[in-house]
Formats: sequence, structure tokens, C-alpha cells
Amino acid sequence: MLKNLIIRTITGAGFVAVVVTAASVCACSFLALFTVIAGWSLHEFCGMAGIAGWRKRAGMAGGMYLFAATFGYAGGYVSNEVFLPYVFFLLLLLIGGLYDRTSSRPVNDWAMSFFAQFYCAGLLSSLNFIAFDRSEAAYTPVYILLVFMFVWLNDTGAYLIGSRFGRRRLFPRISPLKSWEGFAGGLAVTLTGSLLLARLLPEALPAWYHWPALATVVVTFGTWGDLVESLIKRTCGVKDSGRLLPGHGGILDRLDSIMLASPAVCFYLELLIRN
Repeated sequence: MLKNLIIRTITGAGFVAVVVTAASVCACSFLALFTVIAGWSLHEFCGMAGIAGWRKRAGMAGGMYLFAATFGYAGGYVSNEVFLPYVFFLLLLLIGGLYDRTSSRPVNDWAMSFFAQFYCAGLLSSLNFIAFDRSEAAYTPVYILLVFMFVWLNDTGAYLIGSRFGRRRLFPRISPLKSWEGFAGGLAVTLTGSLLLARLLPEALPAWYHWPALATVVVTFGTWGDLVESLIKRTCGVKDSGRLLPGHGGILDRLDSIMLASPAVCFYLELLIRN
């Protein structure tokens, strides 16, 4: 168990370092890393869902294009016409299914392929609208870093408190190990961290109360995101989404909270801060 904890810690620290570096250096490094992550997320999802062959390869390429196109649009580099090739790609997914004689469940394959695009590439692409303020066309990595920081604080607090004091199950049908005590611990740690950050980086948000509010949004939707991926894995009959990250599983296992937290934060920023 100690060996696994060491491996998990080293892998987690390495992943954090890569994300922080890529987001902080420049917009191009952010684009490069998360375009690859979008493609690999689809690779893992297809592996869990049994999507193979041309559907898998096309799905990965389409998801990577969607993330890059959303980046260009959110940054003001291109117009909304950049999404036309992606719409054509979705049509090809439907048409291709007509000629795929290897599939015994074409409607199921269509449904899973489209859901994979929405879940892996669509939700992840909302990070671009967090990173860019379209009114100024400026790349602002601080919001990206805050989302990831709050998710990591929540994961740490939920694990430490939940493993020690967890008694009442949060969602036993989907994730029998999660507890209300762990949820409360993660929220408490994240709120405390947000108030400390408010003192260290007061200029990052326009008012102090946005810090705990944003932290609460991330914890709430991040927890739902974790449960959504748990249900996907339970339905597909797998323990982890992949093996890329020793001690953690796959990319989706590390980004499950981000998948739902990022669009929620995007709405918060657009409705209550940027406007």
C-alpha cells in the first residue's frame, strides 16, 4: 500500500507540473497539451465502450479538431465557420455507419460515438472559454489554474477526511467508497484554500466572495463529474479508464471532475464576472 501511495504521489505531482507549466507558459502550450489530452480521452473512452477501428480513429481526430477549433474561436483567431468541418465530420459518422458491415449494433455505436464526442471533447473544450475573455481576446491562465487547483484541493480533502471519518455513503449505487464526510472535508479544504488564495491573489477575482463561491461551484460539479465517470466505468465493466498514469489509471480518471466543473465555471465567469 505504501508503494502504491508513493507511485500515486509521484505520478500526481508530475501531472500537476505538466498542466501548470503548459497553462502558464503561453496559449500555444495550453493548446498543444489539451488537444492531445482530448484525443487521448477519446482513445480511453472508446476502449471502455468497445468502439474500435475507423470509429475510434475518426473519433480521436474529430475530438482533437473540436478542441483546437474551440480554442481558435474563443481566442478570436477564427470565426464560427471553423466549426463547419466538425459538423461535416458528425455527418460522416452517421453515413459511415450505413456501410459498416462489421457492426452488429449500429444504433448503439452511433449513440456511443456521439456521446464520446460530447463527453470527452465537448465538455473539455469549455476550458477554452475559461482561458479566454472574448471581450478582450486575452489569454488568462489564472482561471484555468484556479479550476485545477480547486479540484486538486477537493480531491485531497475528500480523500484525507473520507478515508478516516467516512461513514455515510454519498452515492452507494455508483461509488460505494465516497462518503458525505469526504464531500464535506473536500469542500472545507477547498473553501479554506480559496480564502487563502484571495489574500495572496486579490486581483485575480473582482471581489473576495467570488473565491468561495467559485470553489463551491468546482467542488459541487466536480463531485458530479467524478460520479458520472464512475457510472460510465461501472456500465462498461472496467475499474480504470486506462493505464497511462500509474496509481491513478487513465487521463479520464484524472479529469473526471474537470469534465463537469469546467463548463459550470465557464457559466459562472460569463454571468457573474466578465459581464
